Amino acid sequence: MRLLDAILNANSRATDGKAPLVTPDQVADSLPLVALSCIDARLNRFIPEALGVLESHFIWLRNAGNIITGPMSSTMRSLALACAVKGGKEILIIGHTDCLVRKTSTLDLLGKFAALGVERSRMPENLQEYFGLFASERQNVLKAVEHVRASPLIGPRVPVHGVLMDIETGKLELLVNGYQTLEAATSAAPKTAAPAQTILPSIPLAASKDNQSIGEMQFPQFKIGDAMQQVKAMVNEMSPQATSATPKPASTPAKPAGPPPVPADAIPNLKRLVDLSRQYRVIGGDGKQYGPVPASVLLRWIGDGRADAETPVQVDGTGTWVKLAQLGDALRQHSHGARRK
Repeated sequence: MRLLDAILNANSRATDGKAPLVTPDQVADSLPLVALSCIDARLNRFIPEALGVLESHFIWLRNAGNIITGPMSSTMRSLALACAVKGGKEILIIGHTDCLVRKTSTLDLLGKFAALGVERSRMPENLQEYFGLFASERQNVLKAVEHVRASPLIGPRVPVHGVLMDIETGKLELLVNGYQTLEAATSAAPKTAAPAQTILPSIPLAASKDNQSIGEMQFPQFKIGDAMQQVKAMVNEMSPQATSATPKPASTPAKPAGPPPVPADAIPNLKRLVDLSRQYRVIGGDGKQYGPVPASVLLRWIGDGRADAETPVQVDGTGTWVKLAQLGDALRQHSHGARRK
């Protein structure tokens, strides 16, 4: 029996009130298991017991939202070291229902950080990209698995699975079977294809006087982090998005990807909220901050559909972020406060 099948069987037993158990000698070649989950404390009562894996065979990594932002992210570094140093044989990405990160919007995040005294100017420009905010727990798991599978730091024969755990019962829903993915990739590869290790171009490393040799191969001594930037640049060059995407001008916010276009009859109402004597900052659909810009530019963005009623906006100098639909109230409160002073 394969490890993933054993875990799903054990989980089914656990949710039925029976003792879950993955017999180590049956899946010894697949242990230890490396798992990434969210930091949500509600998972503590399920993991690893509800998987049937003993703690001695379980390498548990956690971050907020079980998010992986890219093939060379810091979380990928931990997964890679868990395999290379700790001997992990398979990787399991565990998402869960009712994730609080999924419920947090960019505007909510700004408010929570403001309550902690963290100013927007001291935060990363693209909040959505940096914090990896997502709208679907399932899609977040699928994206994480895709990043792990695409990472040059993970061996080509390491299965990468994805599951979604019910936060109330601990029951697992299989989203990605890593064995099937590997088998599909193997069967699709041409028979004359070059060995996997020769597909990626070599990474230039600084020469060293001391070399380690394995057979006839020479490996320079270097720290694990020395070549990370070079590898990241290589991955970006090989990515289809890197060659096909057309960057938007820095002065124009990205069109929101999820919400529908602003109805034509709503545009005049939004434009009436804009005070022509002021300047504004907005957060685009890409999570980046734009501005300060004159009122005329904000009006143009509204007309083009690049800013809608839900777009976070700040009257320059007030330090308060509101939705564009609430801009009128924010301006009145600011003007009233200024008169009282």
